[in-house]
Amino acid sequence: MPRWKALPEQLDPQTREFVSRLRGLVDRAGLSPAALADRTGYSKASWERYLSGRLLAPKGAIVALAEVTGAQQAPLVTMWELAERAWSRSEMRHDLTMEAIRASRARAAPGGAGVAAAPVAGGPRDLRYGSLRRHRCRRRRA
Repeated sequence: MPRWKALPEQLDPQTREFVSRLRGLVDRAGLSPAALADRTGYSKASWERYLSGRLLAPKGAIVALAEVTGAQQAPLVTMWELAERAWSRSEMRHDLTMEAIRASRARAAPGGAGVAAAPVAGGPRDLRYGSLRRHRCRRRRA
């Protein structure tokens, strides 16, 4: 059984190359995510997310990995910078897609023709719970 699971299909090619490079460094050093956590100060769960492509590692983790594995830091940081730009572009596309979905749902809702995108529950404009808490507090004081 291979050590690593396949990377997510939607991962940008630059990010995919970067994560593959990290995996190669970890493999050559013979380190597990737990060993990385012990030696770098980043948690085992974080390393699992970084090495699975679910989350882009922060620059500090990359520098720590280079130190632990003896890899040259400069080329690794350059690859990280390229992956970080690609990751940011990907997140921006995702945010725009989600906003378009919300707007589409709002227009499709009964009486929603021409209505702006509805706020998402739990989002910054969702005041239901805060209003409820304030209402309860007022009743207690009275």
